[in-house]
Amino acid sequence: MNQKRYKTGAFTLIELLVVIAIIGILAGILFPTVGIVREKAKIATSKARISQYLAAIQSFKGEYSYYPFSTQLDGQGALDLSIATNSLVFIETLSARELLDPAKTVPKGGNRRRIQFYTFGEDEIADGFESSTLNTVVDGFGNNQIFIVFDHDNDGEVTVPDPEGGSTNTINIRSQLTAYVLADSDEGYPSYYIYE
Repeated sequence: MNQKRYKTGAFTLIELLVVIAIIGILAGILFPTVGIVREKAKIATSKARISQYLAAIQSFKGEYSYYPFSTQLDGQGALDLSIATNSLVFIETLSARELLDPAKTVPKGGNRRRIQFYTFGEDEIADGFESSTLNTVVDGFGNNQIFIVFDHDNDGEVTVPDPEGGSTNTINIRSQLTAYVLADSDEGYPSYYIYE
């Protein structure tokens, strides 16, 4: 009897192992790149959001002829939004609503006319169990180390932390406001600057 051999279209074990190794190598190259792209996208989204905060503060100044939050500024002219009371006044002033006591009618931060300059989304205000971050403004990463810097003397310069760490830098800005976010190394949040 003649036995005919039929060739099947199946892969050999060696061929399968080579294909799996190639896919593994490509995945090893691709995954870090995807992480970097995601981080840059979150930074871009956060910068856009913080730029909207700055525009809302400028609108406040246009309406009332002065900048809000002057009593909350530190010695460098920065509003530290990681401090819960500063963040609460910031949110309530720009949104014209009370977070803690909705029935309260006393205006916050000088917004006497209760004009809504900005609407905060749920993902922009921290919630949870830690009292130090509760009701603070957060960026796209969940970082509340946000600083709004005012140029009150109108010299076109503000003092900000050095992006490389360490001391401070004096930078030139075109408007009277800028902002930056400091890194949180414990959580792995990056630092970035609106004036970049």
